[in-house]
Amino acid sequence: MLAPCGMQAQEKAPEDPTKIATKLGIGYTDEVAISGSLAFGPVTKVNARISENGHWTLGASYLFPFAIVTFSAAKTEFDDDSVQTRYSIGGFVPLTQMGVQTGKWHLFVPFGYSHTESEKSGYDLILNDTIVLEQSSQSGYVGVFGFRPLSETLTLMGSGVVSRGGDDFSGMAISGGLSYHLTAKDTVAVFANYVDNSFGEKRRLGISYRHEF
Repeated sequence: MLAPCGMQAQEKAPEDPTKIATKLGIGYTDEVAISGSLAFGPVTKVNARISENGHWTLGASYLFPFAIVTFSAAKTEFDDDSVQTRYSIGGFVPLTQMGVQTGKWHLFVPFGYSHTESEKSGYDLILNDTIVLEQSSQSGYVGVFGFRPLSETLTLMGSGVVSRGGDDFSGMAISGGLSYHLTAKDTVAVFANYVDNSFGEKRRLGISYRHEF
């Protein structure tokens, strides 16, 4: 049976996106959200997140020898009242799997394909009524994610992703933050991220806590 060589050879950091583990966490940005993952053996896990306003993400991941691959679905409301539902299949490839030496940084390439559906309410003066405009798009995305331990307890994180698709769809997302390991299984993080795409724009500052079982 094919085993995920190298990818499971040593204990991974909590920030490593290829780590298969059961986790539960809570975070706050402009709302409270609960997230977690449930591991089924060494290579499979289910991921979920839900916020107090009903924004949700649900997915499943499988760890291959060369990368982790995830399918996910997510729903997000933007500041202009548009609602975006996204279905994605993608993953993370550690640059070390490509033979790239990254020094003290742990670097990964996020990649994938997304199908996005958007709804936006507007007011039609002729009909004198509220209407809902619908739009859908397919896109691919690629980027970089990395983290660097600054000490035994403090870790720097950052990422950037760009996407392109049909019907002139384009988007980008950037984020950065710091995580602090309270114990080997408890982590607190502060972060900021910015998303801008053809359906809307969103900025967030937040804090989170995560426990690994």
